[in-house]
Amino acid sequence: MMKHVIAVLLSVSAVAVRSQFLAPFTAAEGMQSATQTAQQAGIVSAGIDAIYTTGDTSLLAQVGGSLGGALSLSFNFDRGTNTVWLYSVRGKTQNNRDTAIIYAVIKLVAFYQAFPMFGVPGLGQLEQMRGEAALPATFMNSNLMVRKLAEDSTFRAFRQNHPRAILLGASLASIRLSPTSQPAPVWSVLLGGGTLIEPTPPTLNCFVEAGDTSGTARCFEVPIASVTSGQEQDWTLSPTPATDVVSVHVPFEELLYPATIEIRSLCGDLVMSHALTTISASNAISIPVSSLPSGMYLLRYRSKRTVRTLPLFVSR
Repeated sequence: MMKHVIAVLLSVSAVAVRSQFLAPFTAAEGMQSATQTAQQAGIVSAGIDAIYTTGDTSLLAQVGGSLGGALSLSFNFDRGTNTVWLYSVRGKTQNNRDTAIIYAVIKLVAFYQAFPMFGVPGLGQLEQMRGEAALPATFMNSNLMVRKLAEDSTFRAFRQNHPRAILLGASLASIRLSPTSQPAPVWSVLLGGGTLIEPTPPTLNCFVEAGDTSGTARCFEVPIASVTSGQEQDWTLSPTPATDVVSVHVPFEELLYPATIEIRSLCGDLVMSHALTTISASNAISIPVSSLPSGMYLLRYRSKRTVRTLPLFVSR
């Protein structure tokens, strides 16, 4: 997603190509620039329903070549700041039609600048990650979110064992923590190696309830598999996000063993369970999710030789 943002930034302002002019800021600090820019464009009742960022600097060079290499993404795990944030702004046009625009915000020295991402290819997938409701006036800012992460023992152990792991992606949106709960702000954080487009295991998924300042972090590691690197890529979910059915792609040799697939809420509550007792002709196992409300879940595959946990996002 960030490669589309940088393409916009590079085409809008030649000043922004020098990283020394870019100042880091927290997620909340860039919101006003995004909403004001939307209001100046004629959007009424503009409100933000999702925030995104990444620490994958390699995307810059891929998009802008030597020009993009002059920029830098710099997510700070101590302060919760970065040099680029994305904001999904939702509101109404002057003729009362619903509209939503994603803005990229940077801070040049002491001034914030927001750039609308009109007509940028690839926005469809990012738009599906929007929350069900606008973010409240007060929520857990990114500077407090990183402190909550640091309090989690799994997070600390992962960073100690994998010091080169980067922030592959972080998003804040209102989702349902369980099928019966109301939408509430949740930070979703992914750490690991590789790139945002092709992460390499092990990776760490963390979720922090962000409706106020009392939320705690829940982190789980997706370890390096016992299978070969080529087979490792078979552990995927599609589509992402899912609407009615999600396909769990597993290595073929896993199909020789009985297994159970569980879907749990972020609170750990069991939502549904499926027992797999017969050998499938395909390594794609279809699981119906049409009964699940939009939100983030954990899908766990368990057999006598393997336990796997994958993040599942449902959106409709």
